[in-house]
Amino acid sequence: MNARYVRQTMLGEVGSEGQQKLARASVAVVGAGGLGSPVLTYLVAAGIGRVHLIDSDIVSLSNLNRQFLHGDGDIGRPKAVSAKQKLSALNGDVEIVAHEAFLSDENAGTFLAGNDLVLGAVDSYAARHVINRAAAVLRIPYIDGAVNGFCGYVLFAHPPQTPCLHCVFPKNQTNKKPAGVLGATAGAVGTIEANLALQWLLGRRNPIENKLLLYDGLRMSIDLIGIKRDKNCVICGGGAT
Repeated sequence: MNARYVRQTMLGEVGSEGQQKLARASVAVVGAGGLGSPVLTYLVAAGIGRVHLIDSDIVSLSNLNRQFLHGDGDIGRPKAVSAKQKLSALNGDVEIVAHEAFLSDENAGTFLAGNDLVLGAVDSYAARHVINRAAAVLRIPYIDGAVNGFCGYVLFAHPPQTPCLHCVFPKNQTNKKPAGVLGATAGAVGTIEANLALQWLLGRRNPIENKLLLYDGLRMSIDLIGIKRDKNCVICGGGAT
């Protein structure tokens, strides 16, 4: 076993068999910003076999309070290119496929197909719904994360076992102006997304199945609230649990 992973293979929940599962896994991550930085870093460090990174944005100075995959020297560079460079240096075992692309209903199926899991690290509900629609059609589990100020949420969507994102957030909300966010909040929520992804890929019980995880950095609290499928959902077909 590669000495790189010895501290995690010491865990009974991982072991050499679990590490092999991670090495065989293929994961898509949409977004290489505030949430994507911790998501990508921890998945790559853990030894996921293949990571498809999708992002169309360019690094700007205002990103750097939270998007630690990028630095001053990356301003003006595509985030997909900058992130791949850092992640490849972190772990050469992992195949990182970077896509400088804007995910849309027209191309999402192509980018997400063939992956075992997709993680959303985006900053708009429009983008979340694009991912959700494609993941539902492809029957790929979708872990979504969001942050605003000191707070955030994580959702695991895999109908028919769980609600899809549209069941929980049916309105395609729009941001009238950029939301303020503390870098550590994005780090905390993105880390929870990565932790959940690794547990699922290892075949562990999903601790937030049919629940919405709410993180509050001011109260230093995590709450789980029950969620149900919408029997009239136009995306996942309903059939409430």
